[in-house]
Amino acid sequence: MASTASLRRFTLLQKEIQEYKLSFVWTPVIVAVVLTLLMFASVLVAGRISAMGDTILEVIMAEKTNVSPTITINIDDTEITSGDSSAAEPVYEVEVASADDAPSEEDWNFSRSWRFEPEKRDKPDYESSEVGSLNPVLNVINGFFLLLGIWVTTSYLLGSLYNDRKDRSILFWKSMPVSEWEEVLTRFIVALVVIPALYIGVSMLLQLSFVLLAMLMVWRMDMDPFVTVLANIRFGDLLLDQVGGWLMTALWVAPVYGWFLLASAWAKRAPFIVAVAPVIGIMLLEGFLLGTDYVYAAVISHIPHYVGGESVVGFYINGVFWQEVDLFSMFCGLVFAAITLIGSIYLRRYRFDI
Repeated sequence: MASTASLRRFTLLQKEIQEYKLSFVWTPVIVAVVLTLLMFASVLVAGRISAMGDTILEVIMAEKTNVSPTITINIDDTEITSGDSSAAEPVYEVEVASADDAPSEEDWNFSRSWRFEPEKRDKPDYESSEVGSLNPVLNVINGFFLLLGIWVTTSYLLGSLYNDRKDRSILFWKSMPVSEWEEVLTRFIVALVVIPALYIGVSMLLQLSFVLLAMLMVWRMDMDPFVTVLANIRFGDLLLDQVGGWLMTALWVAPVYGWFLLASAWAKRAPFIVAVAPVIGIMLLEGFLLGTDYVYAAVISHIPHYVGGESVVGFYINGVFWQEVDLFSMFCGLVFAAITLIGSIYLRRYRFDI
């Protein structure tokens, strides 16, 4: 009996993946292939530039050209005091450098090439240092795929229960030995686990290809790819951040995804408007009547967003921001997610029409 139920739920997952195969599978694969080809083209270009660089430099240095007149603009703002800043003005000095004391009329021919440069000041001599960790760069790739996956997930959730009523396929599901809670929870799990797993998996393959291409580019530049590239990647932290980070982030986006399912089950048309309009209305009403922004803060905290540090989307498990997580807000969000799922199951059971 248990095996039959498990097989039925697994079949439901397979059905969702097969029905939305273009969005779930082919979209991240196509994007990854395009980015890989662009990276490969850049490696080829970098190799050509490296091979031609010395020759071009020699030609430029060997070419004897007349030095164009130089205008140096000095902006002296040291006279601005901490008092009335509106009374003090910076001093601008324009100095024309030339071989003679005064430039000739020919030197002021503006059809010639001129060179403008700021005043030369003491600047620190920057020396080449070791390459830092490449994990933030790879996290950017992962963040891009998470953003793409979130966009696909949002479209999926808003249309899943709504489309079943629109094309009358809900009547087919009513004739099948599948309960409403299994259908709703299956789509919730697809949004929260399956889609991110597919996109993160493709993202990791893309990151691997980027690392290999970066090693190839470094090798073509006569550098050690193992020291320059591999030695600066912390693979354990990368895996923990990207996989574990999304599992932690899923606890925060659960109420948002549950709300999208509820809107999809409720809407007669335009599920996106049904999902967004009430939230905006409540936020405006709260600000107008109470002068507070609790609803806005709650909504923002449960939407994947840039949180700083090395993270791009959501929360990474090793980030310092997890030390400041509001556990009460997360608990309230999970309770709200459960309420939205119950409401979606109820509407799925008793609301057939558009």
